[in-house]
Amino acid sequence: MESLTTKTKETVEAYLNNMASKNYQANASLFADNVEWRIPGNKAKAPWIRDRNTKAEAVGFYEELFRYVEGISFEITGKFYDGDQAVVTGHLVSRMLSTGKLFDSLFTIQVTVTDGLITRYILLEDSYNLVEALTA
Repeated sequence: MESLTTKTKETVEAYLNNMASKNYQANASLFADNVEWRIPGNKAKAPWIRDRNTKAEAVGFYEELFRYVEGISFEITGKFYDGDQAVVTGHLVSRMLSTGKLFDSLFTIQVTVTDGLITRYILLEDSYNLVEALTA
């Protein structure tokens, strides 16, 4: 079990390091060809949170996100690894480009890693507050 947990940790840490360095395209090597990518919320107000099912769609998330959002801060407060599962917790602040309002939210990312590749990515955030920040 330890080697599975170690591989999960290596994959998720590589993903987080790529995010921190804004090298989003490097994450292409970390996703499976088919991935379950979900961010629950109001997709009509926040189109970047749409469901994604392929590696290309998952990697393209950040390009799409930054058309609508300016990242202010992204702080990781916890990382938990067990077998093929990882949970990352934190706090983020973003400015909505359409309204200028700040979105301030705690978040949790749930990740499943299979054979060293991310196969499931679920981000939970304050979706009510996101809609408020997107409302003029």
